Amino acid sequence: MKTAALTTQSFRYLPLYPEIDDWGARVLSAGRIQSPPGAPYPAPGHPDDHHFEWSTGRRLGAFAVVYITAGKGIYESETSGISPVEAGDLFVIFPGVWHRYRPDPETGWTEYWVESEGNLMETAIAKTRLQPAEPVVHVGHDDTLMSYLSEIIATIHAEPPGFQALIGLQSVMVVARLRSLRLDQLESRHLTGEKMVRQAILAMSKGLHLRMNWEDFSGKLGVSYSSFRRTFRGVTGRSPADYFTEMRMNRAKQLLAAPSKSIQEVSAILGFDTSSHFSHLFKTRTGLSPRAFRASLK
Repeated sequence: MKTAALTTQSFRYLPLYPEIDDWGARVLSAGRIQSPPGAPYPAPGHPDDHHFEWSTGRRLGAFAVVYITAGKGIYESETSGISPVEAGDLFVIFPGVWHRYRPDPETGWTEYWVESEGNLMETAIAKTRLQPAEPVVHVGHDDTLMSYLSEIIATIHAEPPGFQALIGLQSVMVVARLRSLRLDQLESRHLTGEKMVRQAILAMSKGLHLRMNWEDFSGKLGVSYSSFRRTFRGVTGRSPADYFTEMRMNRAKQLLAAPSKSIQEVSAILGFDTSSHFSHLFKTRTGLSPRAFRASLK
């Protein structure tokens, strides 16, 4: 008779350290579990408020991020229903939401998790745009995400001075990494408004000396000027022309801070036809003439 392999576990549940109440993120638990095929799940060793039977599920009072790096299984909650989970999937458990999950008995799985609470964590989760109705996202194998989670576990076991604050902020980094991976996925599918605006701003920064033709500029991005202007204003709150002028004036300030360059030279570097035009625009935007601005730096 073949004996099932033993579950490998490394986890900790932490008390509520009052000295980090104001840090904005507090880790309540974290760990790594390798559950082999056929092993009981959840394995024993979890406290009563976290252990659950499949028949009853559970509710947590904080956020938990669970990353599956091997195997497959299912996740179910009252808001999302049943979702298949496989290696490379990550799911977020939301506070107060009934849920349950388990590996497929045929494959088992390896999971990393961190449970955290606080206003920084709430903000970070909100920024991922994940909702309780769709808590599972495929991120694939990501070494950075695994290193963040592994570092939390290692720090908990090492307990260096002030480790509670360290792991709290590291838990926010986990969610920030998740957000980065999601944004990368979205951008790989289509040119989002935010990506288009970032490309536009990069092109502007390289062409501060140019007299911008916005019709041609937007055409190179593959959109009409009206669509580009609307999207740009939606992302930045400013028109492309206004944003570009502000970039030129900020560059002018940097150049004026170098006493070796004359006002005429600064004007020429930024592509103005005359230094008087440059000086007039600079004063209109900053309230100071280039000469007065340079004098204010002394």
